[in-house]
Amino acid sequence: MDRIFYLDMVAVPIYAIILYATFVRKMITGPSNRAFTALLVVSLVTAVCDLMTGMASANAPMSDYEVGLVFIASTVYYLFHILVPIMYLMFLFAETRMGYQMTRKSKLIIIFAPYAASVVLLIVNCFNGVVFTVTNEEGYRRGPGVYVFYTLAAMYALWGVTYLARRRKMFSFAKWLSLGSMYVMNAAAVIIQMLFPRLLIEMIMTALAELYVVLLVMRPEDYMDYGTGLPNFRAYKNELLKVTSTDTRGTIVVLRFINARQMQRYLGDRRYFKFIRSAAENLKGICDKYDLEADIYYEQPGRIYILSDNYRFDFEKGVRELYAEVIGDIQEIESLGTKVIPRFCEIRYPDDIRDAETIINIGRQFHRIIPFDQFYTHAKEIIESPTFRIKNNMDLILNRAISNKKFEMYYQPIYSVKEKRFVSAEALIRLKDEEFGFISPAEFIPAAERRGLMVAIGDFVLESVFRFISETDFRGLGLEYVELNLSVAQCVQGDLADKIFALEKKYHVNPARVNLEITETTYENIGSTTDTNIRVLSENGFSFSLDDYGTGYSNMQRISRLPLKIIKIDKTLVDDMENRSGMSVMRNTVSMMKDINKEIVCEGVETAEQLETLSGLGVDFIQGYYFSKPLPAESFVSFIKEKNSEQTA
Repeated sequence: MDRIFYLDMVAVPIYAIILYATFVRKMITGPSNRAFTALLVVSLVTAVCDLMTGMASANAPMSDYEVGLVFIASTVYYLFHILVPIMYLMFLFAETRMGYQMTRKSKLIIIFAPYAASVVLLIVNCFNGVVFTVTNEEGYRRGPGVYVFYTLAAMYALWGVTYLARRRKMFSFAKWLSLGSMYVMNAAAVIIQMLFPRLLIEMIMTALAELYVVLLVMRPEDYMDYGTGLPNFRAYKNELLKVTSTDTRGTIVVLRFINARQMQRYLGDRRYFKFIRSAAENLKGICDKYDLEADIYYEQPGRIYILSDNYRFDFEKGVRELYAEVIGDIQEIESLGTKVIPRFCEIRYPDDIRDAETIINIGRQFHRIIPFDQFYTHAKEIIESPTFRIKNNMDLILNRAISNKKFEMYYQPIYSVKEKRFVSAEALIRLKDEEFGFISPAEFIPAAERRGLMVAIGDFVLESVFRFISETDFRGLGLEYVELNLSVAQCVQGDLADKIFALEKKYHVNPARVNLEITETTYENIGSTTDTNIRVLSENGFSFSLDDYGTGYSNMQRISRLPLKIIKIDKTLVDDMENRSGMSVMRNTVSMMKDINKEIVCEGVETAEQLETLSGLGVDFIQGYYFSKPLPAESFVSFIKEKNSEQTA
């Protein structure tokens, strides 16, 4: 029977191109990539053998050479053809993080036992032609034993379809459909080939299905960090979700270079990424030395994740051994002018932690929780610490605080050196959670910024401060104004001025009673919307101050350009007055601000000596613990009444 084998001719280059692209795109590391590469090789060999059989047996009678060639090609074809659904099943196991479990001897025996039967059948075929025969006169002919191979292929396909159905929640719908397309297209190919026996369509359909998987599932551009050539954080997160959704046990080791940004800045991208690649290779070398299956991932700016299904190995011993081996390389890097500060955290799942989100949070937070000089830590040592519990539940804490308005405004008095009394205050937001207690602003403010919640929090601050200023108790204090902070997120809102004007009208507050603080971060990144907001509000009677001066890179020309009434000098400059150079910086700073007619508030004043020095330098206002810490509204009112009455007396 003449067969149309031209589609096989198309399938072969498709497999070759996919395989070439796999190596060029570095899709050969990691269990999924390795399994898919094996599938491509098996598929290519199958297609080549099918093509050789078709071409050599196209015209009968056949020579003895052609008979031998077809017999060998057909035997290899059947050996590899039944391997295709097996390799695809192994790929699915790897995609769901079950690959390591399935490579255990007991599991491999179960998977490959039916395949062993097909090998035996092909050996028997050499003697009785039960699967196929090849003769000079009739050419290639199939025997009844070929249906055993179809049955085995159908069995593996049913296994794969069932497995995909059970693991549906592990994939997006598009990815799940892509993975299932292999079975749909192969089933269609079998049906078509049964109806049209001369049409060899199975290999081209399999090739198209694998191409579909490459394009929609195996996307290295989405999962590769091109600076280092390592799988990126997105790939790590995907594998982590697979791990935590199965019964897999294993270990994650997180390497965090604490000063990664400084290292990259000093070394430059090329040397820095070379250093990261070297560190990853050394870690991989330790795993290979002890025959540990492990995958390594990288997250900017300086985190390396080792993910292994081995939970008995002493990783701490291995890491310290590695560190001793590469100390020379580290010293070489440090000779270029930067310090290498690595910290490790070991997480065992599910023994320490079961859910992916907590594992991710530990990997990102552990170095902020452990003592600075602690080189290696275990997750179980920190998961119960109050600091981590707060960080790990920050989404819950912030959402609960915003929804239930659990924030509270505190006020810190500001003292006038000239008038020798308290003339204003700074409004500071505080958070006390019903479950976790007091949450430091240093914790929840950066977290809120990362989560895009600062506008909602800023709206609460604006409303609270305007309401406080409008109350009878405040009006009796004799204070000139209250300062409140505007976040970067608020400043870039086009309706910021309208919000403030609405509050002014609602609470009948004189704009002169409100001073709006912007930080140097806001100031350095000022855009047209921010600039418009500042100028419109300033033109309508609201004053502005620049907060935390001394922590950024402000220059006098830019400061003088904005309608700023007050410059607030940061506590760090106040503390530095203890040394000669720090005192010189403070003296010149005050002098420059006076020259451009800015009022000066010094923050963080804690001692009588600091107060006396700053007063002598001509500072206008003092704020700090020397006078008072931030107080709740009621306590603040009592404090001001008492202290200002003492000054009057």
